[in-house]
Amino acid sequence: MGIFLALIAGLVLWVVLWGASLMKSFDAFLIAMAFPLLAATFAIVVKYLPRGND
Repeated sequence: MGIFLALIAGLVLWVVLWGASLMKSFDAFLIAMAFPLLAATFAIVVKYLPRGND
């Protein structure tokens, strides 16, 4: 669910950056796709972290 929410937030950021003419569409898209990439990386890494309550 977190990856999906990161994707939605990234797409909203893309539309805002592109729509406000702050960036070109591809540049804003690359920044926006960093959100789900980081969320997926975090979801994978959390599985391998030790839990403190063993």
